[in-house]
Order: sequence, then structure tokens, then C-alpha cells
Amino acid sequence: MQTCKDDIIFYKKLFDIIEKNNKFLIITHDFPDGDCLGSQIALFELFKRLKKQVAMFCSSEIPYQYSFLPSVNFIKKDFNSLHSEINCKNKECVCFCLDSADATRFELDLNVLKEKISFLINIDHHLGNSMYGDLNIVNPAKSATAEIIYEFMNSYYKDLIDHKIAVGLYTGILTDTGRFQYENTTKNVHKIISHLLEFDIIPSDIYSYIYENEPFERFKLIELVLRRLKVDSSGKLIYSYVLQKDFKRLNLPFSAHDGIIELLRTAAGVKIAALFKQVKNDFFKVSLRSSDRRFSVADIASKFGGGGHKLAAAYSHVGPLNKVIENLIKEVQVI
Repeated sequence: MQTCKDDIIFYKKLFDIIEKNNKFLIITHDFPDGDCLGSQIALFELFKRLKKQVAMFCSSEIPYQYSFLPSVNFIKKDFNSLHSEINCKNKECVCFCLDSADATRFELDLNVLKEKISFLINIDHHLGNSMYGDLNIVNPAKSATAEIIYEFMNSYYKDLIDHKIAVGLYTGILTDTGRFQYENTTKNVHKIISHLLEFDIIPSDIYSYIYENEPFERFKLIELVLRRLKVDSSGKLIYSYVLQKDFKRLNLPFSAHDGIIELLRTAAGVKIAALFKQVKNDFFKVSLRSSDRRFSVADIASKFGGGGHKLAAAYSHVGPLNKVIENLIKEVQVI
């Protein structure tokens, strides 16, 4: 395993790998967001321009908010179907795993995957990354995985960046900075965005696709979340939940919850917002947000095997809803 801490060193290693290989597989985590999808699309488009063989995989449905992304329809949900686009049987394929702090984030057995590929590259920006790749390009100081991808491309393939690549990278950074409002929105982020805008991106269109493209039923989902809203006895935590049956009754995909946690985060007085999302019986994904730098939700998420950033994090929890909520409340009340 090689872990490169110096940007210049690991970007050169990555460049050498790309130049010496012809087949690439790009994987990202289940229940994908704008950063992992935007990064995946940007790399896919780069490899296409380099005349490489490339395929994309994600085990979950693509959220409707990101259906505008270039080449998004080429993302395969069935891993076995990838052989029609790229044959990995003879370990000729280099695999990129994007925006995934550990191998449990994507629904593939890591050992089985490594038997099929020649090399695994882990690119991520989350604290606590388990460094599961053969090459780990992990920098928590970056706002998004898309920022890392941009810096690499701008160093070695600047002349190949085009509109499609720029749309993917812009989407990744836009969404993972909370529309440029989180503390990870650095001056470097704005420099990158300024460059990406040179490729005929229309920010208002991308914003509209992601944040102003909601089916009417989603407002009923928000109504349910608000009706269930509670604040814990310490006054630090505001929380609510959505259930499988809610999505089914309203005929909404799981991704329809996206952005609701940001609404809870705006409540005055409380320090932490949480949204519990039922994936299946006795299994929940929990989104955490904080608007107060003194309260790191990444630290809380790590207690449950999750991670993220100081003001935005997440984890998964097995158990009945009341117990999952109770466990979070206990952690919040001791900080």
C-alpha cells in the first residue's frame, strides 16, 4: 500500500498509472451524492478523451437531482454487466474508488474486487479514511473529492478539461460545500470555480437542476419530517426521521430526503441537527449537521463508525428507531 501525503508526488504517481494502463473502472459509494457522481463523471469524460476503455459502477439508483449530468446514463448498477463495456477478468483493469471513506460504502466485497483488478486507487477527502487502496489519495483539507480530481487534471491534463468535465467538477464542489456556505469553502475553491466557469457552465441552470427540480410529493415528505420534529432535553439537538413507508406511499426515491437536513440545520438556538433515514428494517442512515464550529459532528459520527467533516457528517446504525435516536442523544448530551 502506498499512501502519498505530498500532492505533487501522488498526482505524478496517478499520472504514470493512467498513462501506462488502458482499462479503468470507476466506482463510487451507494446512495450517491453530487460530489461522488460529479467526480465519477469528470474522470469518465477524461478517460474518454484519452481514448481509454472505461466503465462506471454504482450500486444505487442515481438520484433524480443529478440526471442532468453528462454520461450519467452510462453508470451501471449491475457489476456483472460491466463486462459488456470493459473486461476485467484478466486483472488488466485499474479501479478508482471515489469519495468512499472505507470499502463498506460500496456494495462490493473488497477482496473479490481486488481479485478482478490490477490496482486500486482510493481518492477521498473524508477524515478517518481507512486507506484501503493500493494508492490512497486522501486529503481532508479539500472541500470535495471533486477538488482533488480538479487539481490533478489541472496539473497534468489541463488542455483536456472541457464542458462535460467542468460540469461534473462544479457539481461536486457546489454540493459538498453546501452551495458554497460551509467552512470548507476556501479561497482555493473560488479560484477553481472561476476556472470552471470558463467552460460555458451556467450556474443558475445547475442550481435549478439540483435544488429547484422537486416533485410535488417531496413537499409532503418535508411536511412529515417537520411534523415529527423534536428537540432533545439539553436543547442542543434537533432531529426528525423518515421511514421506508413514507417513500413508498409518496412514490419517492430514497434520494428525495436530500437537502432536508439543511432545513433542520437552520433552526436557531440548537447546535446539531440530525435526520434519521430508514433504509430497511432496523437499519438507519443518519445525517448530522452543525452550524456551530464548537460542535464537531464528525467526532459524533465517528463514535458510530461513520465520519465526515466538522459541520457535516453521517453514519449508519442498526437497531429500532427509538434506540438509534436514544444513542445519538446520549452522545450529544455529553459534549
